[in-house]
Amino acid sequence: MHLLPFQSCLLLGVVCQELRDLVQREILRGVRSLAFDNLPGTHVGEALAWTLRPSTAPHLPHLRSLSACGSAALQPLLDAATSKAPVLAQLTALQLDCVKQLQEAQLEALLAVCPNLEVLSLPRCGRLGDGAALAVGRLLPRLRTLNCADWSSLSDAGVCGLALGCGGLEDVTLDGCLRVGSESLALLARVCPRLRRLSISKSYAVTDSALEALGAAAAAAAEAAGAYIGSSYSSSGGGGDGFGIQELVLRQCPRVCSVGLLGRCRALTSIDLSGCPRVDTAALRSMLAGCGGGLTSLQLNGCVGVGGEALVGLGAACPRLARLNLRGLTLQDCHLRDLAADCTTLQSLSLAWCTKITDTGLGPLVERNPGLQDLDMEALYTCTDDLLGRLGASCRRLGRLCIRMCHRLSPGAIVGLVEATQLSALLVSGILDEAGTLDLVARVRAARPGCTLHW
Repeated sequence: MHLLPFQSCLLLGVVCQELRDLVQREILRGVRSLAFDNLPGTHVGEALAWTLRPSTAPHLPHLRSLSACGSAALQPLLDAATSKAPVLAQLTALQLDCVKQLQEAQLEALLAVCPNLEVLSLPRCGRLGDGAALAVGRLLPRLRTLNCADWSSLSDAGVCGLALGCGGLEDVTLDGCLRVGSESLALLARVCPRLRRLSISKSYAVTDSALEALGAAAAAAAEAAGAYIGSSYSSSGGGGDGFGIQELVLRQCPRVCSVGLLGRCRALTSIDLSGCPRVDTAALRSMLAGCGGGLTSLQLNGCVGVGGEALVGLGAACPRLARLNLRGLTLQDCHLRDLAADCTTLQSLSLAWCTKITDTGLGPLVERNPGLQDLDMEALYTCTDDLLGRLGASCRRLGRLCIRMCHRLSPGAIVGLVEATQLSALLVSGILDEAGTLDLVARVRAARPGCTLHW
């Protein structure tokens, strides 16, 4: 029974009483998480209604996480909240995606019977705003992870309220919350000392004052930790490395500029500044001089203020760098040669639409990074078969490659690369005409049957 998929076990449970008892005894009692995200339409509501029935609760004593998607999930949850279903009280994680009809008063009633939640994810629940955030802050003091993506009416007032009520927050997502700005982000940094991940995108209200607060909070945390750890350890430079924000996403925040203020965030391992046009080379270098030592991911997609000279010494400043996105930057071969001089740890690299790059610049870089697994070179019009040969010889673990619109590449060289590496995903549109593309797809599938192709 344990070898069968969970849904198959549930289907067996409706065949007869004996199988139902077996499923309840051997399968349900061990279930800790139920996800109904992929069920179609009304089946989501039916599955939730069954899960939340009082008669089901004794058979799900260890259920802690519940996930569903779509408006059909709403009514069963409201009914369960009204009846104070026992299952809700034992949940520590609730994830509801795109429940567009969910209103703030309804959410408050639901959270009132889920006092033990540590994870709450409500992306694309568009009717929620400040009232919902204030209810979260008032009712969920144990909350660690919160996703409010695309709450378009959420403002600083709501975020401040939840920050003051949920001081243990570690992971906060505010993507698409257009009215949330620096005031509330600064408060989050000050009153939530465990904050490790913060994501906000498409907000004109986020300014450099938020970055200053994040840097100050990280420095304060490191200083406080140093007092406990001892002066000898602190003086070695390790006292603050594990404290403060670790992952920061500031995508498409057009007023963000002085990222050097983040240099004090020594615990940063990942930062995404994609679409922040005011970030320039000097500010980026200042940031990396402070926090580059721990960075494994740097996303600069569309940072048009950053020039190619920023790549000089990047590998030395970020010795652990594994993921680098330079999509759309104005780069030339000399800049990639500068990068190749001291950057040898890359696993993922995007140079899409850096149209002046040729084999001369990219070749040495891929040869210096044999661990490369994902390469996006879309619209590198001048790259030739020679580059693919060097890529295949150097990067045997390459698993994903985008060569869209690289029209100088030949089918033979592409197939040769597939055979030489571990490619499992290949994007090839815009290289050949329709007949040539179909022939290439057939040849790639013959060489690597499991390879996913996009054309």
